[in-house]
Parts: sequence; structure tokens; C-alpha cells
Amino acid sequence: MGIAALVLGIIAFVLAVTFVLAPLGVVLAVIGLILGIVDIVKKGKTGEKKAIGMAGMILSAVMFVTLMVESFFILIAGIAIYDTVSDYDANRINSSIESSTIESFNSKFSGYEGSQTGSRVKIVLNNISINNSYNDHEIDVYYNGLMEEPDELKEKISSAQKYTITFYKDIDGYINRIYIMPSYSSLGENT
Repeated sequence: MGIAALVLGIIAFVLAVTFVLAPLGVVLAVIGLILGIVDIVKKGKTGEKKAIGMAGMILSAVMFVTLMVESFFILIAGIAIYDTVSDYDANRINSSIESSTIESFNSKFSGYEGSQTGSRVKIVLNNISINNSYNDHEIDVYYNGLMEEPDELKEKISSAQKYTITFYKDIDGYINRIYIMPSYSSLGENT
């Protein structure tokens, strides 16, 4: 039994080094500890040498304590990793939802960027007017460098004129400004 206790203590030591099998090492260390104690008690009654049983018992006891501490740290590390991954997934989902919301908001306007006819400029101004009446993300309209109200600017826009529309975004990525500049060429001319 002393030899078995020593062998189990050595196996527990090897499992302690591998980290992954630390819980199995705890079980083997407990068995080795019990076998070492039984061997020492038996040999104490008969007067035989107890050295191997004592070595197995001591090694198993040390490995038991070591493996318990190691298992505790593995458990704590596992919980920390789980929490990190859970937070990452939640943040990724929230970020994805936020990106979709921003993209959905911007898509109502971004198709009008670039050179546009007066009719299309009126459409985008109408969309901005509707957006500004109910949405938290208002869009400021600039015409020839001056800020204008979308409904008032629609009256100034000529359907026979071409315009250049440029959008700018705020720090969160939402379109928050539109610049409209006349192209000074009529629809019938090449620009």
C-alpha cells in the first residue's frame, strides 16, 4: 500500500503540472493519502519500516493541497474567461444593433449624395423635414453656405437646375448636416 500511495502521489504531481487534469489529480491525491495513512498504521503495529508509506502520504498530502489551490485558480480563471466572452458577445450584439440603426437612418438620405436634379433635392429636403419633426437626430441644411429650413429651401430649388449634395456625419456616425450647392448648369447642358 505504501508503494501505491507513492505512485498515486507521483501521478497527482504529473497531473498538477498539466493543469487541465487537476481535478482528477485531487481524487488520486486523496486516495494516495488514505493508502499512505493505512500503510503507516499497519506497519506501525507490525514494526516494519514505514518510509515508503510515509513518503507516499506526504507527497499525496502536498499534492492534494497544491491541486486544490490550482483547481480553485482554474475555476476562477474559467469564470473570468466566461464573463469576458459573455461581455464581448453582448457588446458585439449591441454594437451590431447600433450599426444597423445608424445605417438604417443614414440610408434614407445617403442615396441623394452627389450631383442631383432639383426634383431629387426637393425629395431629400422633404425627407429631412419629416425626419427633423420626429427624430432625435436632426439634420441641419446648408444652401450656399447658409443654414436654411428644409421647407423654406424647397421653394428656392429649381427643378431645371442641377445641385451638388454633400452629407456630413456626427461623432456617432449619424448624418447631421447636408450641404447643397447649385451646379450652375441647366439639365439640358453637359457638366
